Amino acid sequence: MEPPYQGRYDRYMLAGIPSDITILFADAYKKGVRIHSNSWGGGDPGVYDSQCEQLDRFVWEHKTFCILVAAGNDGTDRDGDGKINPMSVTSPGTAKNCITVGASENCRPEFRAETYGKWWPQDYPAAPLNKDPMADNPDHMAAFSSRGPTKDGRIKPDIVAPGTFILSTRSTQIAPNNRAWAAFPPSKFYFHMGGTSMATPLVAGAVALVREYLRKQKKIRNPSAALLKATLIAGAVRLPGYGAKGAVVDNQQGYGRANLDAVLAPAAPAVAQFLEVRPGLKTGQVRTIEITLKSAAAPLHVTLAYTDYPGPTLVNNLNLIVTAPNGKRYVGNQAAGRAMVLDVKNNVEVIHVEKPAAGQWKIEIFASNIPQGPQDCALVCVAHLG
Repeated sequence: MEPPYQGRYDRYMLAGIPSDITILFADAYKKGVRIHSNSWGGGDPGVYDSQCEQLDRFVWEHKTFCILVAAGNDGTDRDGDGKINPMSVTSPGTAKNCITVGASENCRPEFRAETYGKWWPQDYPAAPLNKDPMADNPDHMAAFSSRGPTKDGRIKPDIVAPGTFILSTRSTQIAPNNRAWAAFPPSKFYFHMGGTSMATPLVAGAVALVREYLRKQKKIRNPSAALLKATLIAGAVRLPGYGAKGAVVDNQQGYGRANLDAVLAPAAPAVAQFLEVRPGLKTGQVRTIEITLKSAAAPLHVTLAYTDYPGPTLVNNLNLIVTAPNGKRYVGNQAAGRAMVLDVKNNVEVIHVEKPAAGQWKIEIFASNIPQGPQDCALVCVAHLG
C-alpha cells in the first residue's frame, strides 16, 4: 500500500472558508444547528489568531452553540528522540470555547503491517514510533495527532477519539483508484481514512447523544455548550503512559478518550449529576454545592467547564476546589499528590478522587477574577451519590 500523503508538508489551499468564520456559525445557528463539527484548520502552531477570537466571541454570544475542531495532524518526531514534539495544535483548535479533538489509535488488526515510519519516515525516524503499527492499540495516541500546549500554556487537545483506519463513506464522484488510506473491498461506497479530521466527527456524534440525553432524560431544554463539554470530559477515559503520574490532563490526550457510558450510564453504584450554574459569578463570589457520598465504591469525578470571554489568554478565571469530609482539599487539574496550585490558564477544570470517603463533600466554584462578567458555568459530578 502506498502512503496516501506523499507530500505531507506540501500544503494544499483551503478554499471556501470566509475571513470571518462567524459567517459559517451564524448561518448554521439561524437554521437551528447547535453542534458544529470542523475538520479543517492551520496556521502557526499554538497561536491564538483572529479565527480563534471569532470562534470564542460567537460562543460567548451564543452560549448553546457547541463547536468542535480537529486538533490537526502535525504531530512529529523530526528530531528523532522517539517522542512527539509539543505545541503543534493549530487554529482554530487553539481557541478556548471549542472542543478540540485529537486522535487515538483504532483497533484494526488487518492493518498491523502499516507503521508510522513506513508511511512518514521523515516524521518518525526513530524507535519506538517508526515501527509502531498505526491501528493496533486503542490505548495509544496516534503519532500524527497534534499536541499542545498553546503559546500561552493552555491545555490542548481537550479530548481524543479513534482516528486511524476509520471506515468512512466514499464519494461516488472521485476516481475509482482513490483508495484514501485503504480500500474497503465489500463496498465501493466506503473506504478507510484517518486523521483528527476523522476523530472530530466521531466526537461530534457523541456530543449529539449527550445533548439528546440531557434534553430528554434530564429535562435540560437548552443545554449550554459548556455543559456539553463538561459532560463529554467527565466521561473521558485516560490513556495510560501519558502525562505525569496521577494526572487528570496532559497536552497529548487532553482529558482522555471519549466514553459516553462512563457519564451517561456509569457502572453501578455511580450516578451522575448535571448542573448549569446560573446566575453567573462576579469577582470574589463563591458558589457552593454540597453532595453526599454513600461510599468509596465509585471514584469521585467533578468537571467544571465554562465559556470564557474572547481573548488570547484566559480572561475570566473560575477555580474549582473540592473539600473532603476530613477537610482535605483538592483543586482543579492537579495531579494526585501534588501541592495545591490553582489553575489560572484553562476554562476546564477536573478533580478526580479514586477512593473518596463516604460523607459530606463540598464543591466550591471560586470567581477568582471576572473582568468580563458575570461568568456562568457548568458542573458535572459522577460518584456514588446519596
